[in-house]
Amino acid sequence: MERVIEFLIITLLILVAIIAYRYLLKFLSKGRVDQSLFCELYSLDHDPASGEVSFYFVCPELTMVSFKIWDANQVVRELTNKEYPQGGHLLRFQTSELPNGTYFFGIETSRQKTQKRFNIQN
Repeated sequence: MERVIEFLIITLLILVAIIAYRYLLKFLSKGRVDQSLFCELYSLDHDPASGEVSFYFVCPELTMVSFKIWDANQVVRELTNKEYPQGGHLLRFQTSELPNGTYFFGIETSRQKTQKRFNIQN
């Protein structure tokens, strides 16, 4: 009889621990970032880039977007700075406007700053 009571107590403690763990996970997951609210920036098809390249990004809703090219931390070109409606958008850029080297391209909105690296070799 004592073993049965010990088994029931241990089982009850395990169940309480599982329930407490689930509540802890639920509490810690509050405030997580909802990725569906951010623009998605795609990588270039080929690296190194040469000639005309197309930058592609998708906005989940009407969004003010600034699209720039950086050399380290310095902006070398701002391709656009305007509102874009929901959906996919394509920006074309002639790589011969910049010297060969490693650059970053990306978007800035009120919610995010996303960059991707690419190389220019003309």
